[in-house]
Amino acid sequence: MLRITLPTANGSGNFVLEGRLAGLWAQELLRVVRETNLRHRCIFDMQEVFYVDSNGEQALRMLSRYGAIFVTDSAYGKDLCKRLKLRRIEASDVRELQPRQEGDGQPVGHIPEVAESDRSRGEIPGQQRSGCRG
Repeated sequence: MLRITLPTANGSGNFVLEGRLAGLWAQELLRVVRETNLRHRCIFDMQEVFYVDSNGEQALRMLSRYGAIFVTDSAYGKDLCKRLKLRRIEASDVRELQPRQEGDGQPVGHIPEVAESDRSRGEIPGQQRSGCRG
């Protein structure tokens, strides 16, 4: 299960993720981000994320391609960001990043819809199939 706190709800301007980013929760995260339609660089606080599966990894990669920044100080989060080549900052550095005004800086952009056929197979757009079976 994944808990997503929206930037407007927590007052910090950041998405806060808690729990397991896996399976359909990865698709739900992309849907929520797309619906918020923010035009500044999104910051995702992943301090309380303790598990990410391959679907979650693909969602994080997609968000990263659109300019997302990830906040985590945990060993798991640091390793995840390093392995996936995500832009990570320390929790203490979040205050220095101010949300940009509309038209200023790089927008997050449009995150593509997940087709119904992809949902039934558990795929996320841009996901590469691996020949490995685990």
